[in-house]
Amino acid sequence: MNPFLIYLVVSIAASVVWTFFAMRANRRHRQSLGLAGACAATLVLAAFWQAEAIPWLWTFLQGVLLIWLTALVVLVMAASATWSEKQPLRLLLVSCAVSCIVVNVVAGLHFLWIATVSSGGV
Repeated sequence: MNPFLIYLVVSIAASVVWTFFAMRANRRHRQSLGLAGACAATLVLAAFWQAEAIPWLWTFLQGVLLIWLTALVVLVMAASATWSEKQPLRLLLVSCAVSCIVVNVVAGLHFLWIATVSSGGV
């Protein structure tokens, strides 16, 4: 089993829960920046999970990693912005953002581990 499947499932679950709580929070200024970052990071994890089915993915690896890193930065910005606002469901929204950040950092470390230790590389 590909380990990126686990990361993908957790990231999808956190993104869906986050979207649900963000819609329920009834914010006047709905910030979709964090949700966009979570979706972008989830798409990168999906691409890594099905990397054999997408052989041209590796030719754009630097771009994919840049998108992933940008999505993580956006997630951190969204988590800090949500934490500083006084709104309903703030802790649930921040916990979803933090779970997205954690799963993507762990997946990134796993990716780097595979790239450095595996005999064939990534």
